[in-house]
Amino acid sequence: MTETLEGGCLCGRHRYEITKPVTATHCLCESCRRASGGTLVTWVTVPPGGFQWTTEPPAFYVSSPKVKRGFCPECGTSLSFQHENEEDVDIDVTAASLDTPEKVAPYDHIWGNGRLVWSPLDPSLPVLPGSHRHDG
Repeated sequence: MTETLEGGCLCGRHRYEITKPVTATHCLCESCRRASGGTLVTWVTVPPGGFQWTTEPPAFYVSSPKVKRGFCPECGTSLSFQHENEEDVDIDVTAASLDTPEKVAPYDHIWGNGRLVWSPLDPSLPVLPGSHRHDG
């Protein structure tokens, strides 16, 4: 991906822009499931310097030690995941909050050991028992 991607929350209060190449993954961990209300969250990982809020930043919730999740306090949209108090680190944004989510295809599932047994998976993608990037 070399083009700029844009996205935001349901009500439009919080918008962002991605300007660097990204990767995407389906996360099956309990923390992401509970935060989103879904059986998985598809995250788009953006390298340092490739992401910016184009409106005011959302509210943040510290969901586990050193992890903060961005969300809109108005409409409730889950928007981001980032290690707290760390500069120049990747930021993950929810793929479904992109204006054009079809432009970013996931390449694997992470935290497969946390999968709900009745949750469908994409059989063409590998399932990792944990994460290759960070703790959930």
